Amino acid sequence: MSAATEAEQELSTMLDEGVTVRLVDTGDGVYQLHLAVDEAVCADCLVPDPTLVAIATDALARRGVPVAAMSVLRPAAHA
Repeated sequence: MSAATEAEQELSTMLDEGVTVRLVDTGDGVYQLHLAVDEAVCADCLVPDPTLVAIATDALARRGVPVAAMSVLRPAAHA
């Protein structure tokens, strides 16, 4: 299992049920943290982006993966 997959699983267990996390390595230590949220989950109620970035960066660093930058991609708000 890759370090990114392990970090995704760690993050998923910390977040609400119905929230799926995917880490995408875009190269040179730059990552995108993709969040998918079931309709029953309040997307606006999730942990703030800086906190998500800190947790994900730490999870990768503990697995020996350097992170230069990370952005969070949240689902679009329902109209």
